Amino acid sequence: MYDQLSPADLQPGAEIGAIEAAETEMNRTLPADYCAFLAFSDGYNGDVGEHYLVLWGTGELPSLATGYEVLLPPERGLLLGSNGGPTAYGYWDGSYISVPFVAAGDVEAEIRVLGADFEQFLAAIAAGEGW
Repeated sequence: MYDQLSPADLQPGAEIGAIEAAETEMNRTLPADYCAFLAFSDGYNGDVGEHYLVLWGTGELPSLATGYEVLLPPERGLLLGSNGGPTAYGYWDGSYISVPFVAAGDVEAEIRVLGADFEQFLAAIAAGEGW
């Protein structure tokens, strides 16, 4: 499932307790498939095909996932990472999305759905659809 990710950029997996602690601190439940990713690699910072992806690990999620005022109201989603530049990636209303860190108008109009699950999200990033 994680074939698009560079093995050199994978991290050691997070313990279940660390994932649960991050969820508790954020007062949010992460998608099950994202929890599975964190257990496999506690974050990611590297290439996905010809594109770049930063996914925050359990140590960064509590402050970064909810620290930006991009997705409001916050109970509808949270940020999970970025492209290393102006685009944030997250989970919003049951889908993985991209959204600018700084919206030009109504943020919901700028949300782009990249997949219904983490595997579709990675495929969209690899295809260059997340920019």
